[in-house]
Amino acid sequence: MTITTASTVALAVLDAADRLTLHSTFASGVNLRCGDYLVHVATEPRGGACSLGVTPADLDALRASADWEWTGDALVGAPGRGVIRLDPTAHLYSAEAPRLAGPPSGDPRRFDHARAASARPSWFDSGVGLELGLPRMRDAIVSLVERRSDAGERVRAVVGLGIGLTPSADDALVGALCVLAAHGSACAMLTRELADWLRTEGAAATTDVSSSYLRLALDGAFSAPLNCAVACLTTDSTDADLAAAVVGLCGIGATSGMDAALGVQIAWEALVPVPARPHRT
Repeated sequence: MTITTASTVALAVLDAADRLTLHSTFASGVNLRCGDYLVHVATEPRGGACSLGVTPADLDALRASADWEWTGDALVGAPGRGVIRLDPTAHLYSAEAPRLAGPPSGDPRRFDHARAASARPSWFDSGVGLELGLPRMRDAIVSLVERRSDAGERVRAVVGLGIGLTPSADDALVGALCVLAAHGSACAMLTRELADWLRTEGAAATTDVSSSYLRLALDGAFSAPLNCAVACLTTDSTDADLAAAVVGLCGIGATSGMDAALGVQIAWEALVPVPARPHRT
């Protein structure tokens, strides 16, 4: 039994953990509690920021034991529960945001069009999410981009807002943080403050899974589909490149990908204003 795919962040998290416990199980995988973070383990990994890919037999073994140990090259369960080794030929990938030479360029509406074309659901696109959630979300992200003095307060106010295992606003924040990391404009002091808040009094504001993803994003770690979409925020990428990357991102989870894409869109528009439309005569 082997680990076939792993993010470099997941391996670092495993190396730093004294003890691993089974946090949650779901249809396609499990989450392991590793110190402050959760490592997502699945049979069909989608390039998560902190993720491992395993075989179905490995997944059954993980579900059968509540406690695991990481030896540096293998997950070892309780006696008789199996050993899951890191395959020497395993695909290892970085979760670091892509580096953009200067701010995102081109017309930000290209991203919005690609997101709309995916035809996936998002809490922010209808009902109370559109009327009340979107303005607050936009304000929080713009405050981050502009490094306003009240940015931390505005971000904390939207953490946990929305629906899903990873609430809509949290996913959008992760998308925006990826753009800022790629652009090199994230405020290190603010991200540390927000990460500390999530570990302490802010822990009750959202779910364990979402808190882990947010803290990973604040540390500069993002999923492969999100990094791919953000890497297309340049004039060098074609409309087809961008559309394919956005569709791939929007396919993550029930609504998470669409919400993360919205965060990317808002951050891009804040960095590169949408060109004014010509007045009709």
